[in-house]
Amino acid sequence: MKWIFAAGVLLVLCSGCASVTHGTTQPLRIDTENAKGELIDDADCVLVNDHGTTHAQSGRTSPVRRSGQDLRITCTSPGLPEASGRLVSRANAGLAGNLIIGGGIGALVDHNSGAAYTYPSWVRLVFGYDGLFDRRNEQQGSAMAAAGSVGSESSASPVPSAPGATTPAATVNPSQAASRGPVRSGDTFDYLVTDRMTGRSQTVLLRADRADDKQISFNNGARIEKQNGEVVSIVTAIAGELDLATPPGGWMPGGRLPRGSWGTAFTTRMSGVPVHYDLVANADRERPIRTPAGEFRAIRIDLRGWVENRNSRLVSQAPYEAIVWFSPELRRVVRFEAKAPSPNNLVSSINEVAELTRIGRD
Repeated sequence: MKWIFAAGVLLVLCSGCASVTHGTTQPLRIDTENAKGELIDDADCVLVNDHGTTHAQSGRTSPVRRSGQDLRITCTSPGLPEASGRLVSRANAGLAGNLIIGGGIGALVDHNSGAAYTYPSWVRLVFGYDGLFDRRNEQQGSAMAAAGSVGSESSASPVPSAPGATTPAATVNPSQAASRGPVRSGDTFDYLVTDRMTGRSQTVLLRADRADDKQISFNNGARIEKQNGEVVSIVTAIAGELDLATPPGGWMPGGRLPRGSWGTAFTTRMSGVPVHYDLVANADRERPIRTPAGEFRAIRIDLRGWVENRNSRLVSQAPYEAIVWFSPELRRVVRFEAKAPSPNNLVSSINEVAELTRIGRD
């Protein structure tokens, strides 16, 4: 009983640790502009994370609830396509501070309340684009532009890259992608795969070593596709989570483009361990997306559901969410993001991005 009482007192005392560090809200300024770079103030913005929905207006600074989950922003203004973005949540110094001041309980309070996390403090959204904003690229005193923006109008100007973002440099002119024809032997598709948990990136290369009018073999049979975009088999997950989460038939089964919503459940293997996905997919309309390989038209597919690691000695399940941008003109994914928190310390969390960076043709 004494231990329970002491723990209760400690929890009460440490529940104030969050306010000692950063508190549960932070100021956020949202600027909006049109494709020409002209500022548009007083747009109506909706901000959503796991703590709820709040409203704000562009051109002003408003409080936003901190959270360990990313923040989605959608802004509207009469006569303009919506401006939207996702703000990546990053742990702040308050988490370390509470480990010192309040120990594990203080850190747990900060984690649960969201006080241990911070979003970028000043972002600039562009009407007609969906952008990604990561505080790692933020420079104090200036609005943060999106990296890897997705446009809703092909005529819109791309959003300037954030400091440190990769500058697009395509080997093949993206405007010619639709007329590329079948994939030939020697064609290559380079992807940059980044683990956001560790910050490590690796470039992987898909090279067509054999190709005919019907089928393509990449990397000595590690991946086999049909010329119509259907995936026949993936023996080795060269592109990491992008390959693991690819359903049977790929994103264009039978050569048909995805439409509407559908469920998919399948099992794949990672290092010999079965991994089961139970997902609901929702395909949005086609729109432009800019990657380091250039600009392409792509269909956005949102995935929500569960991933289950079926190790013989451990079954671990976690909520799963991902965004797939699939280019019909290339008949393949040009950008992929996936996230699944670890339910325990025995299975690694997933927070991975894969992006097309180069198209080569021998």
